[in-house]
Amino acid sequence: MEKTADTMEHPSATAHRGRIRWQGFLLAVSLLTLWSPPTTAQLVLELMPSNAAEWEDVLFLVYNQTDDRIGYAWFKGQTLDRKHQIASYNLGSQSTATGPAYSGRETIYPNGSLLVQNVTLEDTGYYILQTLNSELQGEIVTGQLRVYQKTSTGSSQQNVAGIVIGVLVGVVLAAALGCFLFLRKTRRPPYPAPGQSFPSMRTYYTPTPIFTAGLTVKQKWLLSFL
Repeated sequence: MEKTADTMEHPSATAHRGRIRWQGFLLAVSLLTLWSPPTTAQLVLELMPSNAAEWEDVLFLVYNQTDDRIGYAWFKGQTLDRKHQIASYNLGSQSTATGPAYSGRETIYPNGSLLVQNVTLEDTGYYILQTLNSELQGEIVTGQLRVYQKTSTGSSQQNVAGIVIGVLVGVVLAAALGCFLFLRKTRRPPYPAPGQSFPSMRTYYTPTPIFTAGLTVKQKWLLSFL
């Protein structure tokens, strides 16, 4: 009976040790959470704008770069084909090397961003940026550019309005000319028959008030007999 009593443990002691083990596990989990290394920020590419009209400038803006980058390379298309390389930039020498796909309108910056000036419809498609760090490990990010043809809606409307105004002006001028010719024809004295004399011009000519404004009374009296 004494041996059995010596081997038995008090229930409170077992529960106490269980709480110690559980607290230790929670502490370990908390330490692992605090000590876990931060995740690496992924490279981000943003097109400004992604839908561009012809002859606009497009910026391929790159951010979330890490400090261990040593170079960048831009490609046109969906594969890292050397034939489609636009340009590359070496951060160590701060130098740019152009590739077969370089058109003279592209500029690559030290942060990896790419500027394409005066885009055309042929510039539509995918673009790939490849980065290289000091451990010769690469990272790839892809963007898609859409270029649409610019429509001159405003210019067309102005042209149509100009044509309509020109037609209206032509119609008014033609109508005025017709009225002038008609009035001139109707006011012209009729030709006399053979053997008859010309009638007096007094019947067909009446001096206007503007014409007689500066005349004397005698001059006006003489004109009344014409």
